[in-house]
Amino acid sequence: MYGIFRECLVDLQRYGGLGNGRSWIIFWLLLLISSIYLIVKESDVRKKIIFGVIPLVIVAGFLFPITKKLYVKVARLESANTYYRILWIIPMYVTIAYAFTKFIMSIKSSVKKHIAVGILAVVIAITGSCVYANEHVYLVENIYHLPQNVIDICDRIKPTEDEGIIRAAFTPELVYFVRQYDPNILMPYGRDYVDHNYYTGVLRVMKEEEIETQELLYYTRVDLDRYIILPTNKRLDEKITNFDVKLAYTIDGYNIYEDILISENREKEREDYVTIRKNMYE
Repeated sequence: MYGIFRECLVDLQRYGGLGNGRSWIIFWLLLLISSIYLIVKESDVRKKIIFGVIPLVIVAGFLFPITKKLYVKVARLESANTYYRILWIIPMYVTIAYAFTKFIMSIKSSVKKHIAVGILAVVIAITGSCVYANEHVYLVENIYHLPQNVIDICDRIKPTEDEGIIRAAFTPELVYFVRQYDPNILMPYGRDYVDHNYYTGVLRVMKEEEIETQELLYYTRVDLDRYIILPTNKRLDEKITNFDVKLAYTIDGYNIYEDILISENREKEREDYVTIRKNMYE
């Protein structure tokens, strides 16, 4: 149980911005203070429950190990990687903003109000970041506000109605946008793994200057990734097409490889490939 609690705590830290030093503590501390303040000061019972009680109950339930076990069991998930989404239910920013606004309005002195507003502005500046400084802010290329090459790649590999979903391993710089365009494309890692350098085999191998081909295929075949998308100039130590993989498309500087063992449901061969190399890469 303690191990599950630690996993929940790490998810809570990540959601608050674990990659930005100790700022995650400020984030959750602001929510805690805001909720307690509204429980004490808010006269409207409905607002007291929504903005005061519910956030605290959700956070407490989120950290409770049995909640996570039930989530995985009821949702019938292979893993609990989406457990953090429970935190989406909390009206975090509304709660914090409403509590601070209510506090400032309760101050009688005009001077003290201005001081409180100044302190609030400093808190926002410290805990926030300039969105325009992000490397992924660029001129709009299409109505989706996403890189056109990502859209073109997704259109090529998107699943049919009968397939439902497909799995694809994208090079790190593209993972930010894929599921914004098509949620039916699943990946072995997402933007949080790239931003915070979390460990996963596929990402580690893809970030190498020269990819070890058989190791990459080991991890993608464990994950059942039908497609592998790599820059055309990415170096591999062996030709990937020598291992039951074909070059399906080349789009705007990216090669799209299709794993034949997965696309043709050659499960026995896939399992043999993984089993033989398990001791080498695990």
